[in-house]
Amino acid sequence: MRVCHTIACCLLLAVAGCRTKAQDQPEAAGEPTATAAFVETFDTAELNETRWKVTRENDFQESKVDLVDGRLRMRAATIGTDDKTVKFQGVRSAQPLSLRQPFELSFELDWNNQANGCYLTAGVFLCPTATDGNPADEKDWWKLEYVGVPPGKNARAWVSARRTGGERVLYDEGWPAKQRTGRKIGVQQVTIRWQGDKLIFVENGKELWQTDWKGFGFPTAHLYLQMSSHSNYPPREVFFDEVTVARSSTRR
Repeated sequence: MRVCHTIACCLLLAVAGCRTKAQDQPEAAGEPTATAAFVETFDTAELNETRWKVTRENDFQESKVDLVDGRLRMRAATIGTDDKTVKFQGVRSAQPLSLRQPFELSFELDWNNQANGCYLTAGVFLCPTATDGNPADEKDWWKLEYVGVPPGKNARAWVSARRTGGERVLYDEGWPAKQRTGRKIGVQQVTIRWQGDKLIFVENGKELWQTDWKGFGFPTAHLYLQMSSHSNYPPREVFFDEVTVARSSTRR
Protein backbone atom coordinates (compact mmCIF):
# COMPACT_ATOMS: atom_id res chain seq x y z
CA MET A 1 0.00 0.00 0.00
CA ARG A 2 2.88 2.36 0.82
CA VAL A 3 4.36 1.74 -2.67
CA CYS A 4 1.03 2.47 -4.41
CA HIS A 5 0.59 5.62 -2.36
CA THR A 6 4.09 6.81 -3.29
CA ILE A 7 3.49 6.18 -7.00
CA ALA A 8 0.17 8.05 -6.87
CA CYS A 9 1.81 11.03 -5.20
CA CYS A 10 4.54 11.11 -7.82
CA LEU A 11 1.96 11.10 -10.63
CA LEU A 12 0.01 13.93 -9.03
CA LEU A 13 3.17 15.99 -8.64
CA ALA A 14 4.13 15.37 -12.25
CA VAL A 15 0.72 16.48 -13.51
CA ALA A 16 0.79 19.54 -11.27
CA GLY A 17 4.29 20.37 -12.51
CA CYS A 18 3.16 20.21 -16.15
CA ARG A 19 0.16 22.40 -15.43
CA THR A 20 2.28 24.95 -13.60
CA LYS A 21 4.79 25.06 -16.43
CA ALA A 22 2.05 25.69 -18.99
CA GLN A 23 0.48 28.38 -16.86
CA ASP A 24 3.86 30.06 -16.35
CA GLN A 25 4.47 30.57 -20.09
CA PRO A 26 4.71 34.35 -20.63
CA GLU A 27 2.22 36.05 -22.90
CA ALA A 28 3.25 38.71 -25.38
CA ALA A 29 2.05 42.24 -24.65
CA GLY A 30 -1.62 42.53 -25.44
CA GLU A 31 -1.93 38.78 -25.98
CA PRO A 32 -4.58 37.93 -23.32
CA THR A 33 -7.26 39.90 -25.20
CA ALA A 34 -6.06 39.06 -28.71
CA THR A 35 -7.54 36.46 -31.02
CA ALA A 36 -5.06 34.02 -32.57
CA ALA A 37 -7.47 32.57 -35.14
CA PHE A 38 -10.31 34.22 -37.03
CA VAL A 39 -12.53 32.99 -39.88
CA GLU A 40 -15.23 34.97 -41.68
CA THR A 41 -17.25 33.74 -44.67
CA PHE A 42 -20.03 36.39 -44.50
CA ASP A 43 -22.67 33.66 -44.82
CA THR A 44 -25.27 35.55 -42.78
CA ALA A 45 -28.17 37.79 -43.68
CA GLU A 46 -26.54 40.86 -42.11
CA LEU A 47 -23.10 41.92 -41.00
CA ASN A 48 -22.29 40.52 -37.55
CA GLU A 49 -21.91 43.65 -35.43
CA THR A 50 -20.23 41.73 -32.62
CA ARG A 51 -17.38 40.86 -35.01
CA TRP A 52 -17.26 43.87 -37.35
CA LYS A 53 -17.68 47.63 -37.02
CA VAL A 54 -18.42 49.80 -40.05
CA THR A 55 -15.89 52.55 -40.77
CA ARG A 56 -16.43 55.66 -42.88
CA GLU A 57 -14.76 59.03 -43.47
CA ASN A 58 -15.71 62.09 -45.58
CA ASP A 59 -18.69 62.72 -47.83
CA PHE A 60 -20.38 60.30 -50.25
CA GLN A 61 -23.20 60.62 -52.72
CA GLU A 62 -23.95 56.97 -51.92
CA SER A 63 -22.27 54.72 -49.37
CA LYS A 64 -23.11 51.08 -48.63
CA VAL A 65 -21.29 48.45 -46.61
CA ASP A 66 -23.43 45.33 -46.50
CA LEU A 67 -23.69 41.64 -47.37
CA VAL A 68 -24.82 40.52 -50.83
CA ASP A 69 -24.96 36.86 -51.87
CA GLY A 70 -22.66 35.74 -49.07
CA ARG A 71 -19.98 38.38 -49.65
CA LEU A 72 -19.11 41.72 -48.08
CA ARG A 73 -20.00 44.48 -50.52
CA MET A 74 -18.64 48.02 -50.49
CA ARG A 75 -20.45 50.40 -52.83
CA ALA A 76 -19.52 54.05 -53.25
CA ALA A 77 -20.74 56.88 -55.47
CA THR A 78 -19.08 60.28 -55.19
CA ILE A 79 -20.54 62.54 -57.89
CA GLY A 80 -21.00 66.07 -56.58
CA THR A 81 -18.91 65.50 -53.45
CA ASP A 82 -16.08 67.63 -52.08
CA ASP A 83 -13.11 67.58 -54.50
CA LYS A 84 -10.72 68.21 -51.61
CA THR A 85 -11.36 64.90 -49.85
CA VAL A 86 -10.85 61.21 -50.55
CA LYS A 87 -13.71 59.01 -49.34
CA PHE A 88 -13.05 55.93 -47.21
CA GLN A 89 -15.38 53.17 -46.06
CA GLY A 90 -15.18 49.59 -44.87
CA VAL A 91 -15.18 47.47 -41.72
CA ARG A 92 -12.78 46.66 -38.89
CA SER A 93 -12.62 43.66 -36.60
CA ALA A 94 -14.26 44.44 -33.28
CA GLN A 95 -11.48 42.63 -31.41
CA PRO A 96 -7.72 42.85 -32.00
CA LEU A 97 -5.90 39.92 -33.56
CA SER A 98 -2.59 38.45 -32.46
CA LEU A 99 0.36 39.12 -34.76
CA ARG A 100 2.74 36.61 -33.21
CA GLN A 101 4.68 34.37 -35.58
CA PRO A 102 3.76 32.24 -37.41
CA PHE A 103 0.98 34.51 -38.70
CA GLU A 104 -1.10 34.15 -41.84
CA LEU A 105 -3.83 36.41 -43.22
CA SER A 106 -5.78 35.38 -46.29
CA PHE A 107 -8.77 36.93 -48.02
CA GLU A 108 -10.58 37.11 -51.34
CA LEU A 109 -10.99 40.45 -53.05
CA ASP A 110 -13.17 40.82 -56.15
CA TRP A 111 -12.12 43.95 -58.06
CA ASN A 112 -15.42 43.49 -59.92
CA ASN A 113 -14.23 44.17 -63.48
CA GLN A 114 -14.24 47.93 -63.05
CA ALA A 115 -15.06 49.88 -66.19
CA ASN A 116 -13.28 52.84 -64.63
CA GLY A 117 -11.23 52.03 -61.56
CA CYS A 118 -9.21 55.25 -61.59
CA TYR A 119 -8.20 56.29 -58.07
CA LEU A 120 -10.19 53.44 -56.58
CA THR A 121 -8.46 51.41 -53.87
CA ALA A 122 -9.42 48.24 -52.02
CA GLY A 123 -7.44 46.22 -49.53
CA VAL A 124 -6.59 45.55 -45.90
CA PHE A 125 -4.98 47.35 -42.97
CA LEU A 126 -3.49 45.93 -39.78
CA CYS A 127 -3.67 48.73 -37.23
CA PRO A 128 -3.22 48.53 -33.44
CA THR A 129 -5.83 51.20 -32.77
CA ALA A 130 -9.58 51.05 -33.33
CA THR A 131 -11.13 53.89 -35.31
CA ASP A 132 -14.49 54.41 -36.98
CA GLY A 133 -12.78 56.52 -39.64
CA ASN A 134 -9.77 55.89 -41.86
CA PRO A 135 -7.00 53.76 -40.29
CA ALA A 136 -4.47 55.51 -42.55
CA ASP A 137 -4.89 58.55 -40.25
CA GLU A 138 -3.43 56.57 -37.34
CA LYS A 139 0.28 56.72 -36.51
CA ASP A 140 0.99 52.96 -36.84
CA TRP A 141 -0.29 50.46 -39.41
CA TRP A 142 0.56 48.02 -42.19
CA LYS A 143 -1.48 47.79 -45.40
CA LEU A 144 -1.86 45.94 -48.67
CA GLU A 145 -4.17 47.42 -51.27
CA TYR A 146 -4.89 47.47 -54.97
CA VAL A 147 -4.92 50.86 -56.68
CA GLY A 148 -6.79 51.63 -59.91
CA VAL A 149 -4.49 52.94 -62.67
CA PRO A 150 -5.70 55.45 -65.31
CA PRO A 151 -7.47 55.07 -67.68
CA GLY A 152 -9.15 52.68 -65.27
CA LYS A 153 -9.17 49.13 -66.60
CA ASN A 154 -6.07 48.02 -64.67
CA ALA A 155 -4.71 48.16 -61.14
CA ARG A 156 -1.49 47.57 -59.21
CA ALA A 157 -0.62 46.22 -55.77
CA TRP A 158 0.82 48.45 -53.05
CA VAL A 159 2.25 47.42 -49.67
CA SER A 160 3.42 49.94 -47.11
CA ALA A 161 3.85 50.42 -43.37
CA ARG A 162 3.69 53.38 -41.04
CA ARG A 163 5.59 53.71 -37.78
CA THR A 164 5.01 56.73 -35.52
CA GLY A 165 3.71 58.75 -38.44
CA GLY A 166 6.23 57.95 -41.19
CA GLU A 167 5.12 55.75 -44.11
CA ARG A 168 7.56 53.36 -45.77
CA VAL A 169 6.73 51.74 -49.12
CA LEU A 170 7.55 48.04 -49.10
CA TYR A 171 6.27 46.87 -52.49
CA ASP A 172 4.87 48.85 -55.43
CA GLU A 173 5.37 46.56 -58.47
CA GLY A 174 8.13 48.93 -59.61
CA TRP A 175 5.66 51.79 -60.19
CA PRO A 176 6.06 54.26 -61.82
CA ALA A 177 9.27 53.23 -63.59
CA LYS A 178 7.71 49.82 -64.26
CA GLN A 179 4.10 48.75 -64.44
CA ARG A 180 2.96 52.31 -65.12
CA THR A 181 -0.16 51.03 -66.87
CA GLY A 182 -0.95 48.46 -64.18
CA ARG A 183 -2.33 45.00 -64.91
CA LYS A 184 -5.66 43.27 -65.22
CA ILE A 185 -6.93 41.91 -61.91
CA GLY A 186 -10.11 40.03 -61.07
CA VAL A 187 -10.98 37.85 -58.09
CA GLN A 188 -7.75 38.01 -56.11
CA GLN A 189 -6.91 35.25 -53.65
CA VAL A 190 -4.43 36.96 -51.34
CA THR A 191 -2.28 35.49 -48.56
CA ILE A 192 0.12 37.35 -46.30
CA ARG A 193 2.39 34.97 -44.42
CA TRP A 194 4.87 35.93 -41.68
CA GLN A 195 7.07 33.08 -40.55
CA GLY A 196 10.74 32.72 -39.74
CA ASP A 197 11.17 36.51 -39.94
CA LYS A 198 10.07 36.45 -43.58
CA LEU A 199 7.00 38.38 -44.77
CA ILE A 200 5.56 36.88 -47.95
CA PHE A 201 2.85 38.16 -50.29
CA VAL A 202 1.09 35.43 -52.29
CA GLU A 203 -1.48 36.25 -54.97
CA ASN A 204 -3.61 33.57 -56.65
CA GLY A 205 -1.18 30.89 -55.50
CA LYS A 206 1.93 32.70 -56.79
CA GLU A 207 4.50 34.37 -54.56
CA LEU A 208 4.88 37.98 -55.71
CA TRP A 209 7.18 39.41 -53.07
CA GLN A 210 8.95 38.69 -49.80
CA THR A 211 11.16 40.60 -47.41
CA ASP A 212 12.97 40.17 -44.10
CA TRP A 213 10.53 41.22 -41.40
CA LYS A 214 11.39 41.20 -37.71
CA GLY A 215 8.06 42.54 -36.52
CA PHE A 216 5.13 44.81 -37.19
CA GLY A 217 6.04 47.03 -34.25
CA PHE A 218 2.80 46.19 -32.44
CA PRO A 219 1.82 42.77 -31.01
CA THR A 220 -1.88 42.97 -31.89
CA ALA A 221 -3.94 44.74 -34.53
CA HIS A 222 -7.47 45.31 -35.72
CA LEU A 223 -8.08 44.04 -39.22
CA TYR A 224 -9.60 46.61 -41.56
CA LEU A 225 -11.17 45.80 -44.94
CA GLN A 226 -11.50 49.06 -46.83
CA MET A 227 -12.13 50.79 -50.13
CA SER A 228 -11.59 54.42 -51.10
CA SER A 229 -12.63 56.68 -53.95
CA HIS A 230 -11.91 60.20 -55.12
CA SER A 231 -14.80 62.54 -55.89
CA ASN A 232 -17.03 62.60 -58.98
CA TYR A 233 -17.31 58.90 -59.75
CA PRO A 234 -20.51 56.94 -60.38
CA PRO A 235 -21.34 53.91 -58.18
CA ARG A 236 -18.48 51.42 -57.95
CA GLU A 237 -18.49 48.17 -55.99
CA VAL A 238 -15.88 45.76 -54.67
CA PHE A 239 -16.40 42.56 -52.68
CA PHE A 240 -14.52 40.76 -49.90
CA ASP A 241 -14.91 37.15 -48.81
CA GLU A 242 -13.20 34.18 -47.11
CA VAL A 243 -11.23 36.13 -44.53
CA THR A 244 -8.96 33.92 -42.42
CA VAL A 245 -6.36 34.72 -39.80
CA ALA A 246 -4.36 31.77 -38.48
CA ARG A 247 -1.38 31.24 -36.19
CA SER A 248 0.14 28.56 -38.42
CA SER A 249 -0.15 27.10 -41.92
CA THR A 250 0.68 23.89 -43.73
CA ARG A 251 0.23 25.52 -47.12
CA ARG A 252 3.22 26.55 -49.19
